[in-house]
Amino acid sequence: MPVKKKAITKKVIKKTTKVKTKKKIVLKKKTPAKKTETIKKIPKKKVSKKILKKVIKKIVTPKAPKVKKVTVPQEFKAGENIVYPTHGVGRILTIEKFQYDLVEEQLYVIQFFQDKLTIRVPFAKAKLIGLRNITSKPSMTRTISVLKQKPKIKKAMWSRRAQEYDQKINSGDIKLLSEVVRDLFRKDDQTEQSYSERQMFQVAFERYTREFAISSSLKFEEASSKILEILNKR
Repeated sequence: MPVKKKAITKKVIKKTTKVKTKKKIVLKKKTPAKKTETIKKIPKKKVSKKILKKVIKKIVTPKAPKVKKVTVPQEFKAGENIVYPTHGVGRILTIEKFQYDLVEEQLYVIQFFQDKLTIRVPFAKAKLIGLRNITSKPSMTRTISVLKQKPKIKKAMWSRRAQEYDQKINSGDIKLLSEVVRDLFRKDDQTEQSYSERQMFQVAFERYTREFAISSSLKFEEASSKILEILNKR
């Protein structure tokens, strides 16, 4: 009896081993093949240096737009005193180049000491603005004869006369400026002026005196005392 039992156990063991081996084979068949193994590598084409140069030549880089230079003759020099109609006497500090919207032009850098103001005027606009040289000494002596005359005051309202005076002051004409000084000057014993009249007289007097001082090679204080003396004597 014990001998038969051993034979049965051996048969069972053999069967179980066969089943396990079959399962293992099935599992191996089910596993899919890797994609990397099936895809073939495409060989890279060798690009020669000559072809690369041709390609680079075909790629045209856009050219930078040309800057248009405005050429206008220079009328004033750096360090020169000039007259700007709406600001009076000033001095050209330097000359600068300025570029905008692909246009390059030169500018006068002008400083006005009495107003503590600095402005830039293009060469092309100097004539349009009315930028001019300081009045010569002979021409300035002719304007002094205007100061010696009696004031010519119109009977119109002050608002209308003020507009006329303002136009004369900002005209840049030294003769018209001397007329404003003549008409708005008042002696101490004369009738009082309004605030706007006194203010307008001060503007006209200062601009005229500064130009007179430069043309006569005098200091501002000396020139102002001389002009006041002329006005008081009339």
